[in-house]
Amino acid sequence: MKTYHALAFRELRAQKITSVLLLTAIILSTAMTAVIGQSAGVLSAMRQQQAIALGGDRYASFVQMDREQVEALQNDPRLSYTGVSVSLGTVELSRALTMDLIEFRDDSAEIYPSFTRLREGRLPEKAMEIALPEDVLRLLGFAGKTGDTISLTAAKTLRHGVETEEFVYQADFILTGITESNYLGYAAGLVCGIAGKGTAEQVLPGSYIYYLVDIRTFEKSTFQDTMDDLVSRLQVHELDTIYHVTNLRALGIPYDEKAADTESSDQGFSFLLAAGLLVGILVLLAAGLVIYNIMKIAVSKRIRQFGTLRAVGGEKGQLYAIVATEVLLLCIAGIPAGMLLGMLSAKGILSAAAGFLSPDIFLMNDAGQLKQLIAENSGGKGLFLALSAFITLSFAFIAALPAARSAANVPPVAAIAHTDIRVRRRNRRVKQIKSFEAYYARLNLKRNRGRTTITIVSLVMSITVFIALQSFVSLLNLAGSKEEAHLGDYSVVNETVGFPPEILEGLEQNENVEAAAALQLSVYMQNDENKIEEIPLDFSLQPGETFQVAGLSELYMDNFFKSQLTKEQMEALKAGEGCIIRNPVPIVYDGKQVPRTCIRAGETIHAGGKEIPVLHALDDYGGYISVGNSGFVNGVQMIVSNSLYTALTGKNVYEEILPVLKKDADRKAFDSTLEELSRQIPGTSVLSFEQTDKQLEESFARIKMLAWGLILFIGLIGLLNIINTVYTNIHTRIREIGTQRAIGMSVGSLYRTFLWEGVYYGLIAAVLGCAAGYICTVFVQAAAQDALSLAPLPIVPMLEATGLSIIACLAAVCIPLRKIAGMSIVDSIENQE
Repeated sequence: MKTYHALAFRELRAQKITSVLLLTAIILSTAMTAVIGQSAGVLSAMRQQQAIALGGDRYASFVQMDREQVEALQNDPRLSYTGVSVSLGTVELSRALTMDLIEFRDDSAEIYPSFTRLREGRLPEKAMEIALPEDVLRLLGFAGKTGDTISLTAAKTLRHGVETEEFVYQADFILTGITESNYLGYAAGLVCGIAGKGTAEQVLPGSYIYYLVDIRTFEKSTFQDTMDDLVSRLQVHELDTIYHVTNLRALGIPYDEKAADTESSDQGFSFLLAAGLLVGILVLLAAGLVIYNIMKIAVSKRIRQFGTLRAVGGEKGQLYAIVATEVLLLCIAGIPAGMLLGMLSAKGILSAAAGFLSPDIFLMNDAGQLKQLIAENSGGKGLFLALSAFITLSFAFIAALPAARSAANVPPVAAIAHTDIRVRRRNRRVKQIKSFEAYYARLNLKRNRGRTTITIVSLVMSITVFIALQSFVSLLNLAGSKEEAHLGDYSVVNETVGFPPEILEGLEQNENVEAAAALQLSVYMQNDENKIEEIPLDFSLQPGETFQVAGLSELYMDNFFKSQLTKEQMEALKAGEGCIIRNPVPIVYDGKQVPRTCIRAGETIHAGGKEIPVLHALDDYGGYISVGNSGFVNGVQMIVSNSLYTALTGKNVYEEILPVLKKDADRKAFDSTLEELSRQIPGTSVLSFEQTDKQLEESFARIKMLAWGLILFIGLIGLLNIINTVYTNIHTRIREIGTQRAIGMSVGSLYRTFLWEGVYYGLIAAVLGCAAGYICTVFVQAAAQDALSLAPLPIVPMLEATGLSIIACLAAVCIPLRKIAGMSIVDSIENQE
């Protein structure tokens, strides 16, 4: 041996099992960091694709721009993209849905992939050509084909300060293309139609032609500074800037929340960052503890050897160098293998996830685009792989440092005289042993508390990560923020003549319908004397406020107000003996709140000649009662039963019916029923929530699938870590096992003893891991709600983690024990690793 460094290599070859365990731990920890980074990169890319599908590939938009402002934006060197379009106005498809007709200039439609995916024909190129979504044509009752003429009535608004002027026109267009239905826009009540270049000059007066400019900046970090400068230099009104907040968040671009007019705050991001860091640290600790445990055992077994080296003149630094060289040699072999395994695993997880779902679900045009996206983001990135190697190498050395220090600090004489057996007898109470194997297993856990603690902590880390990552899945959903809860499977609306009671009864008796909610709504405006003429009131409204009466069926009431009212209040509301008042939303102008009408619970109001007690009062906008997805009209809204509504207004028709289908309903047959209803009552519009829900759920399904792939991969790493740790614990007791067999212990008793140890390991770790995982869940909920509060217990993940930990421990015991139990007693006693 020319140098003591060679001793490290010889020891690795001599202690094959220990070397294999250490190498496995290094490979897995490297693969873990690599797969997390690779999967996170693709998850981030998918989140960006989802944000683009929801609002386009833009950072922000300027609306109502003139030609000079457009040219200034196009010539600004800080902007990497400027897309110009002109709004031709809106076409009201129904009370629930509006179409925005847009003329894109210079291929600016390309940043809106959800709007431009063709099903038939081509996109418009010339003036008065148009492309409309398939569902819009159905709502318009258009039965023609591409090349036919379609007539539309649109309204364009011109804003001057806070005043608005509206221009209404009717025009004939040539239908050149039919685009795919984009149900994501249904949540906001808005879909998009595309007109050819030059259409604006044909249908709009010159004063109504203004431009919308979508922008992206070269530098993401200076986005807000660029926006502020552009707003100031071009004198853009604060209402004329629109931030694509979903995309900004997905890209991690900092922006001014006040300027973006968003309600989110940095608090949620802080909680999310803290939770993310916590999970990342736990994952790394889980791998580091395995290396630490194996190195500590390996060094303790060679304590006499280290003592001999010290006795012949070896220095502490040289002992440190031997251990460091061993770790370095293993890292040289393990880190490249781990990086390769991590990249292949990440790519395999992503490809498998993509294979389960169609490209449409991933908001891609075809499978080729989806594969290209995965390939671009799952390949090895030099910077990230270097970071992965550095993290693994650092944790390996940190984990090995305590073992090296303990070996270097032991005096040579004590090290050479070291004995592996230390018997410490403590005063114990005499009690009956019901199960010797269980009792002996508990003694084994106590005799080396440090090793037991490390093993349990390693298990706790894996369980905590398992529970915490499942909680993270919900935070990855960007489409969920767009989705609003709805009642029923369909929205059937008629605002002209409404639906008589017999129509509601007929739908309720339909064989495919479980139940049907119904809504009646009347909105009354103030006259020139600031009074409501149709319904006498004993109170005065503030200027600009309306008075609204909403009649709800019992199902509608239960869905909206069951959690807010007591049983007695709900009975009174359904019986027509009271009402719910929604007060006007507060409006702040120049820093001061505009006066508003305010009615409180417990008061009694006189309306329509009746005294009506106020059972409950609402001051917020959430749950505002409207027909379909109609716009908000500020005012006092009185919510009553259908019978009281008829008594107050003299009307018995319903403006909206929301059927709830049975689980085994025949949707095609029910669709035919609604089509017949539409023909029977003109002006009826039908909106199916099925397609909306399906597309929103599927757009999130890919993120959930990828996140679960990451969870399962980390779970596999945790399982292998447990096997490594328990394998080491058992392997160091081969002599003891041989001695126990020599004095009469059967193979069955030996198995039961170690199986009990595995059960204890799993149960203790499950209790501690579930507690730690719940703490992570609290942080995750805080990130979602912007408030730190107790979260519901994740019962299912906890039970899954408990079961998996016990099964993993039992498997980790059985794998090495099977071989050891088969060894002869003499070989076991004379065993030298």
